[in-house]
Amino acid sequence: MFTSAFLDLPPLEEARGTVRLPGSKSISNRVLLLAALCEGTTVLHDLLDSDDTRVMLDALRALGCSVVHRGTAVEITGMGALDSRLRGNDEGSAKRLFLGNAGTAMRPLTAALALMGGDYELSGVPRMHERPIGDLVDALRQLGCRIDYLGTEGYPPLRVHPATALKLDAPIQSAATSPASSSPPCSSPCPLSPPATS
Repeated sequence: MFTSAFLDLPPLEEARGTVRLPGSKSISNRVLLLAALCEGTTVLHDLLDSDDTRVMLDALRALGCSVVHRGTAVEITGMGALDSRLRGNDEGSAKRLFLGNAGTAMRPLTAALALMGGDYELSGVPRMHERPIGDLVDALRQLGCRIDYLGTEGYPPLRVHPATALKLDAPIQSAATSPASSSPPCSSPCPLSPPATS
């Protein structure tokens, strides 16, 4: 079929072009949560289109946020960190949030809802219920949050209850430092400044 014994491909001296990298699902979901906690409308560009971000967007809609897609941008009209709609569930009537297998939605939302108040059930697909979350729950409990396991200890699904009193200066054990530093700061129980377009 071929007349030559081998094919010699010399190295290229240069290559030109434009590469558009996809967004990070972790950063995308954290930015979505921050936009939800703000007052006013935040315009987000270059969010990763993935199962994780779609699950987070569905959860924000269920919590009362407005989500509008405009081309490649997403407009999030937040509720404000202390908006009564975010913490308005009556004790015993939990709002159910299904988070699929999105760990980047489960962990930040657990922290946000536990600190903001309200009554919620967070669950996912069976595989999500095999992913440990005990380190984050332990850290939040040290801050005064009320979180129960609805299945196996240390794993989702979770029931989040309104906290009676938060201890935001409580020491956190070193084993919980990583999850405590990555999720709760996104959900400080203080109002965030009006957002800027980004």
